[in-house]
Amino acid sequence: MSLARRAILRLPRTTTYDLSLLAVVLALLAVGLAMVYSASGMRALDTLDEPRYFLVQQAIWAAIGLVAMVLIARVDYHRYRALALPLLALTVALLVIVLVPSVGTRVGGAARWLRLTSFAGIQPAELAKLALIVYLSFWLASRRGRLGRAGVVGGFLAIVGGVTALVVAEPDLGTAIVIVAVAFAMYFVAGARPAIFGGLLLFATIVVGGLALVQPYRLQRVLTFLDPWSDPRGSGFQTIQAIYGLALGGPFGEGLGAGKEKFGYLPAPYTDSIFAVLGNELGLLGTLCVVVLFLVLAFKGVRIALRATDPEGALLATGVTVWIAFQAWVNMAVVASLVPMTGITLPFISYGGSSLCVGLVAVGILLNVGRQGAAEPADDGPRLSRAPGGRRDGRSRQPAPGGRGGGGRAKRGRALPLPRWAARSRG
Repeated sequence: MSLARRAILRLPRTTTYDLSLLAVVLALLAVGLAMVYSASGMRALDTLDEPRYFLVQQAIWAAIGLVAMVLIARVDYHRYRALALPLLALTVALLVIVLVPSVGTRVGGAARWLRLTSFAGIQPAELAKLALIVYLSFWLASRRGRLGRAGVVGGFLAIVGGVTALVVAEPDLGTAIVIVAVAFAMYFVAGARPAIFGGLLLFATIVVGGLALVQPYRLQRVLTFLDPWSDPRGSGFQTIQAIYGLALGGPFGEGLGAGKEKFGYLPAPYTDSIFAVLGNELGLLGTLCVVVLFLVLAFKGVRIALRATDPEGALLATGVTVWIAFQAWVNMAVVASLVPMTGITLPFISYGGSSLCVGLVAVGILLNVGRQGAAEPADDGPRLSRAPGGRRDGRSRQPAPGGRGGGGRAKRGRALPLPRWAARSRG
């Protein structure tokens, strides 16, 4: 037998990684690359005389992100405990630096980018999502029994409020809303009391609502959402064209690359409004496929969180899952005119190096949490050998008493299973 054949036979036939989750992410990446090329080709040809410019850049960032995802998936997530605070401090510093007029790159009135080279740049707000998730996972896990105390509640509000305030100052209210939603979901999963959680949620809703109304352009977005046809050539133009893009696609679309809304009608066709281009070219069938992929990703993330071996892993999986699923929903809801206009991207599909790479790194962390959860046995008790023809502990099997004596077993069978990291006993 040759050495190559022996090496192949020694390869493991099973893996503890969630390959179905990986397949969903790869499918979203493939759809994203195709849509970026279709939505940006004409603009790249007109401005740069190279229709594949944005496709090549997105492909390079996707390759970098995939390599990072594979490496991160092999790192034990418990090691991030020592890196959580430095990573959050670095992110806060970058959020401050991007606001400096001579340093941050301002586009469309917003300072959201730190340009390193003509090709490479970083968007600190994207890194802030991941940094806050990592930090809150260990911070909340270490305070699970004290979440109702005033000091813990105040600390949680200070951490989340500080990062959110810097993101709002860019300004980027859409990303700030995603950060708040993720943080509150993690706080709830950590074991917050319903009364305290409800009060904090009401407070956050009032603050976000005030921020949405205090600036004239944000107030205009809310009014446009209520009646986009009041100004069809002005503030309502993007909303109306996004709806047209979805409607003109029909059941099966006009064909990949054959859509017309991207040709000067739809603003930001390969970033914020790429879902409208997708609906225009792939139709209802294509949009439903993308929605199903994100739903499967959310289901896999929730299952990984439930199967996590400790609170830190559960909170990491919760944060990453809520981040990706909620941001995808907001982007698609904006295109369908279900919520007011926000400038956030569709994960793994919209053009953008920072969002793509950070999202793939987050998936790597999710894969590692799932791997450790799958490697641990579901039963934490000792594994006893089964005696021939009897029970695991060697005792002979006795028939159950008649009548109502078997009610205890039936009652135990109806008990709901608890996650391994739950504070309550499963006994």
